[in-house]
Amino acid sequence: MNITCRPWARCCRAFAKAVQPGALTMDSRCPCTSRPTSYLATIRPSKRTQPRRLKVVHLAHLPPEDFVECKEGAAASHAWLLSAIEEQRHVPISLWVLYREWVDDVIDGQVEQVDSWHHFVVARALGLNLCKTKETKPHEAADLVALLAEDNKLGHGNPADSLEAWLDETREAFDFRFRKAHHRSFDGLTIAEEGEWQGDLCFVQLADPQLGMKHGDRSWEEEKAMLSLAVQHVNKLKPRFLLVSGDLTNAWPVGPQADPASAAKQVVAVKEVLREVDSSIPIVFVPGNHDIGQVPTPNELDLYRSRWGDDYFSFWVGGVYFMVVNSQFYMDSSKTEMQRKDQDAWIEAQFEALKKRQPKHAVVLSHVPPFIAEPKEPQGWANWEVEPRERIVKLAKDAGVRLWLCGHYHGNAIAVDDDLEVVTCAGVGTNINWTANPGVVATSIRPDFERCVGDPPFFADAQHSGLRIVRFDEEGHRHSWFVLADAPPTLLDAFRQGGNSPSRKQKRNSEAITNRLGLCSTSSG
Repeated sequence: MNITCRPWARCCRAFAKAVQPGALTMDSRCPCTSRPTSYLATIRPSKRTQPRRLKVVHLAHLPPEDFVECKEGAAASHAWLLSAIEEQRHVPISLWVLYREWVDDVIDGQVEQVDSWHHFVVARALGLNLCKTKETKPHEAADLVALLAEDNKLGHGNPADSLEAWLDETREAFDFRFRKAHHRSFDGLTIAEEGEWQGDLCFVQLADPQLGMKHGDRSWEEEKAMLSLAVQHVNKLKPRFLLVSGDLTNAWPVGPQADPASAAKQVVAVKEVLREVDSSIPIVFVPGNHDIGQVPTPNELDLYRSRWGDDYFSFWVGGVYFMVVNSQFYMDSSKTEMQRKDQDAWIEAQFEALKKRQPKHAVVLSHVPPFIAEPKEPQGWANWEVEPRERIVKLAKDAGVRLWLCGHYHGNAIAVDDDLEVVTCAGVGTNINWTANPGVVATSIRPDFERCVGDPPFFADAQHSGLRIVRFDEEGHRHSWFVLADAPPTLLDAFRQGGNSPSRKQKRNSEAITNRLGLCSTSSG
C-alpha cells in the first residue's frame, strides 16, 4: 500500500490502519518513514490489546493543597483525579492517540527533552508545580488529558476539538512566560497594576548563566546544574520577581564564531531549567552580548525577541520603577543604528515621565555596565562607549535613579557616581578567577587572561557561582551577594547581621570566596 509522506505520526497511523489486526507490534516501523509505531500498536483491535486505564498513582499520593484549581489552565481537582483512579476509568483511545499525534507534530524536535513537555502538561492540567510531575511518563500524560477531554474538563463541545484548543493554549503557555516583555512593557507589571508604593520588596538577580562557557560549547552540564540550584533557592525565597541579567547562553548566534545549532540547544536547556521557577514569580530578562551578538543585526534582535521578549522595556513592581536597556547598542551599533536611535528616544521619554511621577525608587538594568570602577574610565570590553555612557547616566541621575544592576564581567564590582550606585554582579554560571582590579581588567580592549587571571581560570560550582538579593524599603536599597552553597533560607535572613548560615566556618569560607570575586554587600539610603 502506498502511503503519502506527511507528519510522521499521521503517516504511521495510516500504516496502522492498513495492516491486519494483530500484525502491528511494539517493534513495528512505518515503511514510509522508518519511524517506530510503538504507541500506535494499541489502536488496532486485537486480542492482545487491553483497555488503557488511568493510573498516575504518584500524583494521587500528593497532598490536596498541592493542587491549585485557580491556576491558569488548571482543568481538574485532586478529588477528580482520585475518583478517576479509584474507578479505574478506561482511557478513550482516540483522544489518547490524538494527544500523542499532536505532540509528534508540534513538540517533537522543538524541545530537547520531550519529557519536559509532558511534565508541563500534567502540571498545568492539575494546577501543580512542575517539580511535582517529574515522575510522569509520556503515556500517563496522554491518559490524563484524554480523560479530561472526555469529561469536558478542557472545554465544552466536541472533546477532540477542546483537546486540540487546550493543547494550543498550553503550547503558548509553555514558552510565553519567557516572552512577557512586549510593546515596551511587561505583562502583569505595568504602572496601572504595580505603580503605587506597597512597602518593602525583595527580588533576586542572576547574572550570566551562559551555558557552554566553561567548556567552549562542548558541554554545559556545570552551568546548567548551577542554574538549577539557583532556581531551587529562588523557589524557597519567593522574591517578587527574578531578574536574569543577560548572557543566558554562550554560543554566538552570529558573527565569525557563530554556532547557531549549539546556541539553540542552549536556549532549550535554559528554558527547561527556568520552567522550574514557581509560576507566581515573574522572570525578567535582560539581553546580553552572547544573546544578540557582539555586533547585533536586526535579524538577531528579532531572534532574541522571539525567544525572550523585548530587548528594552520598562516595568513596575510595588511602586518601584525598572528600566531594561539593550547595552549592546552602546558597544557596537554599526548594524543597528536605527534601533539604537529608537532606544535613545525611548529612554529620554521614559526619564522625562519619571521626573514628573517621582517614584520612591528607580532602577536601570543592563547587561554591560556603563562603567565598572570610575564614571570617566576609558572604554573597554566591559563598559560602554564614553559618549552614550555620559549622556544616559546623566539622564538617569537627573530622573532620580540610584541603582543600576548589571552582569557581563563574571565577577563582582561596585562603583558610584554621586548618588548612583552601579553594581556589577558575578555569575550564576561560570565565574572568572580575576587577579587584577576590575578597573584594570574591564577597560582593556579584550581580557588579558595571561596577566589578569589565576589558575584555575574558571569556576562553575556552588562555592563560586551565586545570586544577588536586592531589597527596597522606605529608606533606600540594600543588596547582598551569596554563593549558592551559602544562600540564605529566607529573604529576611539575607540582611540580618551575621547571616543565618548552617555554620560559622561555612560563612567564613563564603566570605573569603566572595571577597576574592568582589564586594559582598552594601546599602544605600
